[in-house]
Amino acid sequence: MTRIVPALKNYDWGDDTFIPQLLGLSVSSSPVAEAWFGTHPAGEATLADGSPLSRATGPLPFMVKFIAAAKPLSLQVHPSLDQARDGWQRENSAGIAIDDPHRNYRDDSDKPELLIALTPFHALCGFHDPAATTGWFRAMQWQHLADVLERDGIEGYVRAALIDHSLSAPTNLPPWASELRTLHPDDPAILVALLMHWVELAPGECLALEAGVLHAYLSGNAVEVMNGSDNVVRAGFTTKHCDRDELLRITNFEPMSSPIRR
Repeated sequence: MTRIVPALKNYDWGDDTFIPQLLGLSVSSSPVAEAWFGTHPAGEATLADGSPLSRATGPLPFMVKFIAAAKPLSLQVHPSLDQARDGWQRENSAGIAIDDPHRNYRDDSDKPELLIALTPFHALCGFHDPAATTGWFRAMQWQHLADVLERDGIEGYVRAALIDHSLSAPTNLPPWASELRTLHPDDPAILVALLMHWVELAPGECLALEAGVLHAYLSGNAVEVMNGSDNVVRAGFTTKHCDRDELLRITNFEPMSSPIRR
């Protein structure tokens, strides 16, 4: 039996203790956000002797990650297989380097993922029924937001928020949304978050995310199983590249029931 050593990702939203302690590693001096067990070139795991995992397994079509979110991740969506292949080819033809921070498609694979909570875990995932959301908006006295959602639907509202910048965030936000606005005070993505399911997972509960499902992980620790892909299109809550036009193009705007799976 040979131990697999994951590729660690030191993103600023990570935690400096959870993943090192979970995996028996030295405590990090910088946040450890993710540990990748896979063969993706953006972060290939190694064997105990330092050789790449793919030398023993060949390219793996899946990846397992541990994630530790001390702060919210970006509001984001993953593409379908056809969308990934189209985006990969389009960005290659445009001469955008694979490691360019403005690139959306770093491979030609879709990225369905299953997240299983290891600790209490908070997330935004998918859209509420717009009629119910409109009722909530009116109860909160957010009349203009309710009018736009009622008239233009989810996609029209999201476009007004992210592209047209014609909506303003209300002041009387629920606590989770107030925390997001404190971290990202001028980000229009907060308006989109108000349309989404805010969920709290207990350890062992999970989210199953198909292509096109808008989501943002907010806090907690989890394990993810996904296709071996690093394709992410972002809309906000991050200093990384956001491509809101592309996100609008590939997002599924159909409402969904509670996304939590047990």
